[in-house]
Amino acid sequence: MWPFSLLKKLSQDPAVGQTRGDYIGCYLLGTHTAGRDDDISYISLATTRAQLKQDARQYLQDFLCQHPQLADAERQALQDLLEHWSARADAHLAAASGKPLAVQGGSELFLRTGMRARKKEKGVYLE
Repeated sequence: MWPFSLLKKLSQDPAVGQTRGDYIGCYLLGTHTAGRDDDISYISLATTRAQLKQDARQYLQDFLCQHPQLADAERQALQDLLEHWSARADAHLAAASGKPLAVQGGSELFLRTGMRARKKEKGVYLE
């Protein structure tokens, strides 16, 4: 039975901030156009909650400034997300429903956990 549990463990992503070889667990924050699997853009691949919050706040503030033509309902929803980021992110990650965190026009803002390659320079990991 132990080979199956070992295989299951190895097939799962490492926890956020934890490493496995050349990979590290992280938060994946990005945008995705509904109906198009080839249109994914990552905003943050943060390995800490503080970095995720900083990246998300920067993105949301920039988005609101760059899109003054947004409908009032969308603008208010994004402003609410910005103001209550920590609580909303916690609830979204705990639910793990697969639903988008927010919708902005035809684009969906997603947040989930995953893994990315670790940064390596001259044989030393930078994280």
